[in-house]
Amino acid sequence: MEMHEIRYFLAMCEALNFRRAAVRCNISQPALTKGIQKLEEKLGGQLFRRERNLTHLTDFGRLIRPYLEEIQSRTSAAQSAAHDFLYLDKAPLNIGIMVSIGPLRFTRFLSEFQRDNPGIELWLHEGTLEELSEKLMSGAIDLAIMGLPQPLGGRFDAMHLYAERYVAVFARGHRYEGSNQIPFSDLVTEPYIDRLSCEARALVLKQWELHETELVCTHRSHRDDWVQGLVLAGFGMAVMPEFSISAMGLKSRVLAEPELSRNVSLVSVAGRRFSPSTAKFVKDVKGFRWTPPPGP
Repeated sequence: MEMHEIRYFLAMCEALNFRRAAVRCNISQPALTKGIQKLEEKLGGQLFRRERNLTHLTDFGRLIRPYLEEIQSRTSAAQSAAHDFLYLDKAPLNIGIMVSIGPLRFTRFLSEFQRDNPGIELWLHEGTLEELSEKLMSGAIDLAIMGLPQPLGGRFDAMHLYAERYVAVFARGHRYEGSNQIPFSDLVTEPYIDRLSCEARALVLKQWELHETELVCTHRSHRDDWVQGLVLAGFGMAVMPEFSISAMGLKSRVLAEPELSRNVSLVSVAGRRFSPSTAKFVKDVKGFRWTPPPGP
């Protein structure tokens, strides 16, 4: 059956008059009559009793009416949802953010994006590199903000946002406060707090092996807020990206010999077509100034 035939039938249910129903549907009366006749043929029964001054629904018509009302309601809802999606009104957008990425730089962008695109409903999903990669491939998220110590591979496209150094983090009063940088040869002698969620963890821990020094690990945690709290409490040092530091009172210095860094990138599945909300997010990411201007 055709949607216009359903519309004609429901208009007749309200008007119970072919002329008034035709006016309501903005068509001629013969066209409305023909449409209802076709619907009756397809359904296999008479929908209306056509009496001179008393047209009314048959029992069959009353049985069918709620089903066709539901079809029209669902069709209208689908059309409304499609319009909202395409024209960025209540359009969903799911963004993954690696747990090791601090909020300070990214929230600057989000503030501008939400101000300029109030119709986009943004959902943020935290995860590790492996978890976000799986969610990208399955379609559970549209894009992901990832810190990449090395390229992801051919399944993904990565748009570079900014570079970020790894730094040694320590409490106020530590002997490193007077240093400009900290070589790994010295850092490996310090008690260490292990960041289990760090995507460069293997590269960091490798330094103890290379310097033939036993790792003295006082604590391990998946959560950066706990790691920073433990460092503040004096349990040891940690290595983390410079823009991920959020706890007041922490001190940090650049690592050296070797230096470690990562590229923070916007990652998508290679070749996958963007939805309108995803395309707008990518466009705004490209136009955003990720590196703030130098201070006066």
